[in-house]
Amino acid sequence: RLKSLQALRNQLKDHRDEMVDLLVEDIGKPIRYARGEWARALALIDAAAQQVDAGQDRSPTETGYRREPLGVIALIGPFNNPLAIPVGKIVPALLYSNAVIWKPAIPGTRIARRTAELFAAATNRPELLQVLYGGEGTARELMSSCDAVTLSGSLRTGRVAQEICGVRQTPLQAELGGNNASIVWRDADLPAAASSIAEGAFAFAGQRCTANRRAIVEMGVYDRFLDELVAASARLTWGDPTNEQTQIGPLISSASCTRVASVIERAKKSSLIVMRPLEKSQTPPGDAWLSPAIICCDDPTHEVVQEETFGPVLVVQRAKDWEEAIWLGNCVEQGLAAALFSGSTRLIEDFLRRAKAGILKINCSTADAAVDLPFGGWKASGIGPPEHGPANREFFTRMQAIYFP
Repeated sequence: RLKSLQALRNQLKDHRDEMVDLLVEDIGKPIRYARGEWARALALIDAAAQQVDAGQDRSPTETGYRREPLGVIALIGPFNNPLAIPVGKIVPALLYSNAVIWKPAIPGTRIARRTAELFAAATNRPELLQVLYGGEGTARELMSSCDAVTLSGSLRTGRVAQEICGVRQTPLQAELGGNNASIVWRDADLPAAASSIAEGAFAFAGQRCTANRRAIVEMGVYDRFLDELVAASARLTWGDPTNEQTQIGPLISSASCTRVASVIERAKKSSLIVMRPLEKSQTPPGDAWLSPAIICCDDPTHEVVQEETFGPVLVVQRAKDWEEAIWLGNCVEQGLAAALFSGSTRLIEDFLRRAKAGILKINCSTADAAVDLPFGGWKASGIGPPEHGPANREFFTRMQAIYFP
């Protein structure tokens, strides 16, 4: 299987331009980020292959234990990373001797079909990866009939999967997004922090599970940081996803655009300060475009603070002291990623001890993650083991004890 997956890597490498074009055409991902997703898919194959134990799980000839595959894995894929995220699940599942049935998000249909074709060309066991097309009903049926479920999706999707898997007592691995916060402290490099957070919040129209959703700023530098943030956001480029310079493309659909725009309008009606750094620039044609919004909100119970928008919206909150900053960062339902911008060793150590998130970052935004470290959230952001790294073996196999007289 390792040889087949290395052959899949070669197929993906040889078809780079085709896969990148599909990402741009089908989900509107700016080409610079589409190339990044393609490269991440290759890196995930490499990382998974390196972490498979060399002589793993031979049947013992004396009392001991082994790890056995789960069987057939249901993979429910997201729209926003329709190549890299599924590849990052398919590869370890197959390496640990499982089979996979993949139901992609509808916008990722062509990407899934082509990936499966490349896998079939790379192996003499094409039946180990099957693609099932359809919507929510199809996903429910698939989750109800397989030996385990791995998915990336919304909180609602996770709850549905948890209900199905709970009844059947099947393993579930779910990454369910994040309402990710960066704390900006008084000793931070404010221009650098603003630039990192703006890109982390608004690139790909904020449609990343690790996108920076909130910035929690120490009160003494709040105004200066806000000025830097508006300026950094205004420097971002939006428009044609095929343009090499574009950072912000359209949302996935007009319905998604309407949903996020409604959140912004409700914030305005709540008398919150809403700034649109790119609003005066020319809006590209189409009905799925929404310029980035920076919303200032001091009410931690407001929906813009508590709910993940999954769009180009960044909420800025003031913290009067360190204790409030930590509390604000943790006071939401999800806990995928959190970041701190500070040079203080004491604050960094305290942040690493108290931040309730599965991914912690220092002096860089919450966006993006390494391929060889565990990827998963705490609280409502994750169910079951995380993805990648040593967690692959934990999820895709189960332990079995064997006794000899």
